[in-house]
Amino acid sequence: MVHRNGNGRYGRRVGPNGPRRRQHGRGSPLRGLLIFGSILGLGLMVVSLIVTLATLQATTAAYAAFSADLPPVNGVEDRNTFKTVSIYDRNGILLWEFWEPSAGMRTPVPLNEISQNLIDATLAAEDAYFYTNPGVELKGILRALVQNSSGGGVVSGASTITQQLARNVLLSPDEKYERSISRKLKEALLAYRLTQNFPKDRILELYLNEIYYGNMSYGVEAAAQSYFGKHARDLTLAEAAVIAGLPQAPSAYDPYHNAQAALDRRAYVLDQMARHGFISEREAELAKREPLKLSAQKVEMKAPHWVNFIRDQLEQRYGPDVVYRSGLKVFTTLDLGLTEQLQQVALNNRDYLATKDGSNTAITALNPKTGEILAMVGSMDYWDRDIDGQVNVLLSERQPGSTLKPLVYMLSFLKGWNPATTIMDTLSCWTNVAGYRWCPVNYDLTFRGPVTVRAALGNSMNIPAVKTLEYVGVDTVKDYARRFGITTWDDKKNVGLSLTLGGAEVKPLELAGFYASLANNGLRIPLVGITRIVDAKGNVLEDYKVPPGTQIVDPRAAYMITHILTDNQARLITFGPNSLINMPR
Repeated sequence: MVHRNGNGRYGRRVGPNGPRRRQHGRGSPLRGLLIFGSILGLGLMVVSLIVTLATLQATTAAYAAFSADLPPVNGVEDRNTFKTVSIYDRNGILLWEFWEPSAGMRTPVPLNEISQNLIDATLAAEDAYFYTNPGVELKGILRALVQNSSGGGVVSGASTITQQLARNVLLSPDEKYERSISRKLKEALLAYRLTQNFPKDRILELYLNEIYYGNMSYGVEAAAQSYFGKHARDLTLAEAAVIAGLPQAPSAYDPYHNAQAALDRRAYVLDQMARHGFISEREAELAKREPLKLSAQKVEMKAPHWVNFIRDQLEQRYGPDVVYRSGLKVFTTLDLGLTEQLQQVALNNRDYLATKDGSNTAITALNPKTGEILAMVGSMDYWDRDIDGQVNVLLSERQPGSTLKPLVYMLSFLKGWNPATTIMDTLSCWTNVAGYRWCPVNYDLTFRGPVTVRAALGNSMNIPAVKTLEYVGVDTVKDYARRFGITTWDDKKNVGLSLTLGGAEVKPLELAGFYASLANNGLRIPLVGITRIVDAKGNVLEDYKVPPGTQIVDPRAAYMITHILTDNQARLITFGPNSLINMPR
């Protein structure tokens, strides 16, 4: 009989041997010996060996011999296997899932997060008497032999769900694929022990999260996402039957490459569900008529530069072993909507950049008060090989032009200068230690004599900036740059006065971090991309709290710089009254 509970999910069923979810107590050693003896006898019969069973004492000795070599069954829960890592944006939007390159996808989920349709379909296809058998099903082995012989191929496996779990988790890789009576006996004995040590629901949950479903998908959640683009809890009856039919032969029943075989296998699973009372025959027929609607195999990564940025951070903090075996759910600071808007801005500027001999661009957006990276556009187009689109420009060393001048002038304020201090904008030359004579000029090749710091910075004059750096000192600028998070000069000894004109490369993301500190009145909040990390067991590994930050410079010095940068009158000489940087803030 089949009935549904109030939320539409299947309730408890009653099969031919009573409620299928009845839990067994611990079995007696004698029962284990009898089961072992029965399996041993069946195995010998299968290979047509004509022997006479020895006494119970002989069987006991054989049982003891096998038992000595069996691994402990608690290894079924303790095994540290690979799991899929999921990365989300700040609003909980899944950006990408990645996994150990040599393994596949695996996202463990509890039994109550798995569709009852899929649970029932799995039981019907693999082990209809799972809740009443002691871990092995002798009738099933005989039935499989007959079905496989008459069907001309793999129709039904001879192993129960518990046996499959024991084989996949507890046996060594060499034994797992071995076709021998010895392996079958070990598998059966381990399955019996699992039944005595774990509740049936736990065994089923472990199995559903372990078994391979093809297309690099391990466990039902990965399979549901791979084939139908949805969670395991949301699968329809027809979809569940497709997935439940895969473990016996994932390649043979692959719906992407052999749709008809997958449909035939689905029909078999649905028939088995009806036969065992999980669904009615009408429900089975209706499900058989549903078209096979698979999700597209290629799913484009959202915010690819960001995903790789976060992946690198995870591997640096925890190491690959933890990253790929903890089932991490990583919640990040990124706003996907904002990032996609800025990505479009970058693409829209392709033609304009071409007029300036440019072919690529990068954009980021930060929250100065929290250090959160809100957007990361690492290149104009991640998928464009002609511009090396997969190189994240924000993390690459680039010539910064005049963007370091505010840092130099701000440090001059710490030594007593102010926006009204006068600097001579006249032809000036410097000679370095190698004897090279350097005479920088302004952008418009004009000299203006005495100018204030406000005018010099506002109009981005070069000669006053070099003189200011000479006054402050290169080492002082390098030191404060490091405090603000600019790390690219740490190992560079040849950084000289040209630094203030862009003569030393920086990483754009680090430079943006400096400007965020400037906007925060000189208070540095380290940049952050990860707000929360939870492992597969629900343990919180990280939970970001905004730190108090470090006051790098006197707030008054930072304020004077930002005041100059927002002063449209201070930049009229070079940029005019209606430039693009005349913003309303």
